[in-house]
Amino acid sequence: MRHYEMYFVKQHIAAQYAGKEHLLYQLLLERKRAIQSDEKDLLDKQVAFIIEPIAEEELNSYLVNELGAFRTYEYKNEGHRLSINQSKSDASLFVRKEKVNVYATGGTEAETVFFEVIRKLTPSFFAIDFQSGRYGWLNPIKQQKLV
Repeated sequence: MRHYEMYFVKQHIAAQYAGKEHLLYQLLLERKRAIQSDEKDLLDKQVAFIIEPIAEEELNSYLVNELGAFRTYEYKNEGHRLSINQSKSDASLFVRKEKVNVYATGGTEAETVFFEVIRKLTPSFFAIDFQSGRYGWLNPIKQQKLV
């Protein structure tokens, strides 16, 4: 099973970290691994500084509107579920105040649909798969060239 965590990074922070995504990944990974409470508290504050809280109700409504046309989509128990039978792809998405969790099995089509719908909202959603060490913006942030 694949598990992705997606964070809504503040726009000005996202612009500063375009091309330096490994630093965001490292911060979130260290926070996940932190054991000592004082270290965890410091990392929690740093993460809170860079991420925007997610408007759970608004995002859930948006997802229901965007995905409702899929025959194999359902929203219940505060979770979104999408199955694509031809590719044996299944994904579930849960919206929380701090992050969005996506769990997927089989092919990647169902999770890709979730990513495509969410990336329309804002370019600053940062996705991480801690198991595989993969991470990046759902919508690549363009770096400004200053001449």
